[in-house]
Amino acid sequence: MGTVGDLIRREDPLRLLEGLLTDAGQGRGSAAALTGSPGTGKSAVLRALSATAAEAGATVLGACATEAERGLPYGVVGQLLSGTAGGTGPPSAARDGRDADRPETLYEALRALAAHRPVVVTVDDVHHTDEPSARCLLYLCGRLAATGVLLVLAGRPSSTPSLPLAEVLRHPRCVPVPLRTLSEDGVAEFLGARPAGAMDAATARRLAPDWHRFTGGNPRLLHGVLADHRDCGPVRPARPVAGTAFRRAVVGCLRGAEPAVTRTAKALAVLADQVTLTLLARFLGVPERAVVPSLAALEATGLLDVGRLRHQGVSAAVLESLTAEESARLHARAARVLYDTGAEPPVVAGHLVAAQAARTADGGTGDAPSWAVPVLAEAARHAMPAGQARRAAEFLRTAHRLHDGGQRPDGMLTTLARAEWESDPASVIRHLPALERDLAALRPDDGRWAEAAALLLWHGRHDTVARGAAGAGDGTRAREVRTALAHLCPGRQGPAPAPDAVERVLESLVHTLAPPPSVAALLVALLYAGETDRAARWRELTGAAEPAGTTPARQAVVAATTAVLHVRTGSYDAGAGHAARALALLSPAAWGVAVGMPLAAAVRAATARQAHDEAARLLRVPVPDAMFRTRTGLHYLLARGGHLLAAGRARTALADFHACRDLLADWGERSRDGLDWRTPADRALRRLGDTPDDDPVAVLTRAERRVALLAAAGCTNRAIAAQLYVTPSTVEQHLTHVYRKLRVRSRGDLAKLAAVRAAGPADGAG
Repeated sequence: MGTVGDLIRREDPLRLLEGLLTDAGQGRGSAAALTGSPGTGKSAVLRALSATAAEAGATVLGACATEAERGLPYGVVGQLLSGTAGGTGPPSAARDGRDADRPETLYEALRALAAHRPVVVTVDDVHHTDEPSARCLLYLCGRLAATGVLLVLAGRPSSTPSLPLAEVLRHPRCVPVPLRTLSEDGVAEFLGARPAGAMDAATARRLAPDWHRFTGGNPRLLHGVLADHRDCGPVRPARPVAGTAFRRAVVGCLRGAEPAVTRTAKALAVLADQVTLTLLARFLGVPERAVVPSLAALEATGLLDVGRLRHQGVSAAVLESLTAEESARLHARAARVLYDTGAEPPVVAGHLVAAQAARTADGGTGDAPSWAVPVLAEAARHAMPAGQARRAAEFLRTAHRLHDGGQRPDGMLTTLARAEWESDPASVIRHLPALERDLAALRPDDGRWAEAAALLLWHGRHDTVARGAAGAGDGTRAREVRTALAHLCPGRQGPAPAPDAVERVLESLVHTLAPPPSVAALLVALLYAGETDRAARWRELTGAAEPAGTTPARQAVVAATTAVLHVRTGSYDAGAGHAARALALLSPAAWGVAVGMPLAAAVRAATARQAHDEAARLLRVPVPDAMFRTRTGLHYLLARGGHLLAAGRARTALADFHACRDLLADWGERSRDGLDWRTPADRALRRLGDTPDDDPVAVLTRAERRVALLAAAGCTNRAIAAQLYVTPSTVEQHLTHVYRKLRVRSRGDLAKLAAVRAAGPADGAG
């Protein structure tokens, strides 16, 4: 017998059936049609009736029709006749099922049984009954009055039952007994009536409204929610949860529904928020009027509310029940229908992505319509300004996987790399060769040209960008890239940009939403030009202007720039916090050559706070070699040298300071605030027992020092070239720089300086 909860608000139907059982005991047989949507408790009522009949001494025969045996003639009748074995009265042929193909066989067997005591015959899921068995039930139904037989047929309300079954259910002697979903009061009673772990009446009443809205009052769904509620223990949520048991209950309800109803539920789940009656009918390929009965059936089951699946938990359960092949087919169908009806590209693209993902999971690929790739590309262009970089990347990755004859829109890969950069800049590394090709193929006035350049700069491909920018004209994008390049790698595009020039480019970036690598470079350019206030103001403006500011990459850039700002102004604790956040958001590989920015700030902050172990740990973070050819590397060297000097390693620190000197000399720049290597180098020399004046050639690069020393020793240009494996013209260029920097005119002057220097510490530091 079912539990108490299974029969909540089922007393009236059960009482009606028990009354018919009493009539059967008095020789007045009848039939009843117990109908209800899947999950409304038909089987529970049948079990309760059967138990009551058995206790009253009646003979109970039961059969259950199944869809799998629908094509098996006399399958249901065979089950009933086999249940008469061992009884008294029926002929042996009837008891073992022979002659079941005669409609009167079942009637005769049951009449013989009812001669001794009442007989209750139940057929569950009668809507699956095979047609010959339905004819036998129709024959029996017309002859029940003079027997002690109660025939109870339980099934769902069917819009198109077979003709014999329809005649049975409409027979004058067949009493209709409908079951409906529970009301809110019924849900409260259900929650309070469970024998195990029952809720108290007050709790049940308090939870009932939410649980009723969540399940539509369907008992099967309520059982599922209750099971999930218990699994959430010991701290159970007040609101219902769509867990495993609930999703299983949803699938069970759909399995018991008509095929048309199940197809409609799947269509509703796939179309989601875009669904309308017209669109649904077009998706299913039927007239609108044909969809209405299926919607009514879903609403009666409790799965539908105001034309939509009741909530996201129901939709998720339906989608999870789809096979990969079915999911691919339905999403592809949705994409086609939505495209044909003029839906927005992101909506169509979402279904193309889902279809392709399902095909991949199923081990297939499948061709796409000719419009798929352009729609995906357009959807990505919509998503990026809206701050949906991850979704844009999904669209573009799908476009690259689809078969389109190799004809993809120009610059699509750059747009994909740009979108992927937002979430994980390390993922761009695999696209770098293609980005170099796009930089050469795209026009400089195309925003994707600047995006490709910014991504290449981020990952240290400065030579490629310099070549591309050299012939890019004087447009806004070209100026932006050249300004960023001139700051990152001075000498490639002329001297470092002046603060006013940087600010003009930043103003254009705020309005055109150019690549954030350029934003970072330009902000730091202002910082190290001594324009801290300007940099702080522009950091706020660019951070607020970027619509995708919540992506990991943008958060990291903002955090790193803020860290540099705080460290430059002496707020070391705050700077350390922002630098730590920047490094936590992105891996070292993801930072590219920009990793020196948060690392330098973090090391300087740790050194200022005398946290030398922390600084040493930060300096063990791997950095790319390309970084040391950029201004970012210059600041990293200064920070590392400062830590080494504070840790008592003056000679090693001096090497870093002289490396900074060499970089600045190569770039033709002088030491200034923010790039001052001389002051810490002087301190290192004093700790080593020397003075800055002992190093007269400290302003020279490593290569220039080697040439100067050999020239001072009397070597000719050709001899120097042979010894250093360079060309004579290179030697001549170095000597020109040496004379200019040291303000001397001849090799004799060099020899005098060399004597004064007397093999000072700069030689060993080089």
